[in-house]
Amino acid sequence: MRRSRIRLLSVLVAFLLAAVAYGRGSTPKELVVNLKFAPQEGVTSNAAQLPPSVLEKSIEIRVEDARKSSDPIVIGTGTGGDDRSFPIKAGSEITGYLKDTLTDLAKQWGAKVDGHPDRILVVQVTRFFIDESNKALGSVYSTEVNLAWTLKDARGNKLAEGTGAGSTHRYGRAHSQDNINEVLSDALKEAFANVMNDGNLHTAWGKK
Repeated sequence: MRRSRIRLLSVLVAFLLAAVAYGRGSTPKELVVNLKFAPQEGVTSNAAQLPPSVLEKSIEIRVEDARKSSDPIVIGTGTGGDDRSFPIKAGSEITGYLKDTLTDLAKQWGAKVDGHPDRILVVQVTRFFIDESNKALGSVYSTEVNLAWTLKDARGNKLAEGTGAGSTHRYGRAHSQDNINEVLSDALKEAFANVMNDGNLHTAWGKK
């Protein structure tokens, strides 16, 4: 009789554990995200404040992938209901998305961006990463974006250099492409705002 009760308890425990894992969701082989810029209103309002001397001189923004990664479309890792990890991948290489996004942001902040620039801003992406930690209900998303920049004149001579970083930590739905795009967008916007607000950048950009 006692053995029967032990067996029954073992079955119930196994069932409960399986139910919890199922409730947390299964572990996908991978998660592919089509990157789009979707910053959240009212979350972190980062913007660049560019002085008049900067606004007078046009600029071209170039982006280089400087991450040390064996697979450049891998942008993070996630965990499933059984705590196994899986890769999070971009739907395509990230430099095109980043160039378009940073160029659009620069325009929104008042920079004169054209194909015959007075200045060239080379942005090297050294970190563009998201970590999804699966919880009982939903997931916690943490992102890091690190940028190294070099400002050059129209002939390619280096005028200044520096770095900018951004991060996000937020709760969301499990394995959500929308949430991934939101937190990556907020971290990217923060990092680029820190670049564009750099005093050394302003001085070199506006110099005659």
